[in-house]
Amino acid sequence: MIYTLYPDSINQQIIKECAQKLIAGEVAIIPTDSVYAVVGDFMNPKSLKKLAEIKKESIKEAEFSFLFTNLSQVSEYTQSVGGSTFKFMKQCFPGPYTLVLESNITLARKLGQKRKTIGVRLPDNEIVRALAEEIGRPLASASLHHDDELLQYPTDPDEIVANYAHKVDFVINGGWGDNIPSTVIDLTTPTPTLIRAGKGDVEILE
Repeated sequence: MIYTLYPDSINQQIIKECAQKLIAGEVAIIPTDSVYAVVGDFMNPKSLKKLAEIKKESIKEAEFSFLFTNLSQVSEYTQSVGGSTFKFMKQCFPGPYTLVLESNITLARKLGQKRKTIGVRLPDNEIVRALAEEIGRPLASASLHHDDELLQYPTDPDEIVANYAHKVDFVINGGWGDNIPSTVIDLTTPTPTLIRAGKGDVEILE
């Protein structure tokens, strides 16, 4: 199934339909503010299994990022943070950053993993945020990698549909994607630590 949906023109009925599919255990390819991502509902074991298979990893070893709708939702799944960390998060979000935070026990148990941290994303993309809001919890996600290692990430939605739609249950065509992933910053260290430079401006660390 292919849906066409653009961030500046959200069709709430499509959002509701896609959210229901995700809750039922389906996985999808959706746009973000950086690269296209494969997403699913982490509360549904079927979704996690599918996502892990796409990543070619076991569920217990697969590292997913989580796409949130707002900072209030983030606080439901992470340990509380200090004022300076919260201020830094507000500078980054919404935007093309993945911030590593300490997860709370609820999330860890649901994933069946012993990991104590998670990658948190709050993309500057209304499609992502509308889905996470409609579902009422974050989406587990993994970047959609190109079969060609040199290109890394597919950007053309027509190519994504032609070459990757068979791997998922549905695709949201949100226009051309980027080929630069999010900037990853660890906030579990004494000071914010850059893990990967990407689309988000690293000068935010200065």
